[in-house]
Amino acid sequence: MTDRFFPDKVIQNRPVARPVSSRVIGWLAAIGVAGALLSFGFVLSARQHFEAVSTGYKTEQMRQQSMELEERIRQLELEYARASSPVEIEKRAQKMGLEHPDKKTHDNANRKEKR
Repeated sequence: MTDRFFPDKVIQNRPVARPVSSRVIGWLAAIGVAGALLSFGFVLSARQHFEAVSTGYKTEQMRQQSMELEERIRQLELEYARASSPVEIEKRAQKMGLEHPDKKTHDNANRKEKR
């Protein structure tokens, strides 16, 4: 009863040689070229996207740096205006022991008159 499902006869399958159609090779080549072009397009698009993002970050960083430099320029201009004001110059001159020339000549003239 076991012979019914497992025959004792050895069966050898011979390989079947089928010719490959030139149409199939043409279609495979066309699909390969189209796939390569599509893949190249995606890679190129991704590269441009990442460059644009990087450029955006650099632009924002430069804009921030420009704002900081403009603020520093405003601070320096205020400091220069404050330091070059006549009142501030006179205070520094008095600290150094200098006197105003008009005051000095006025005092000398008063002294000469008193003699």
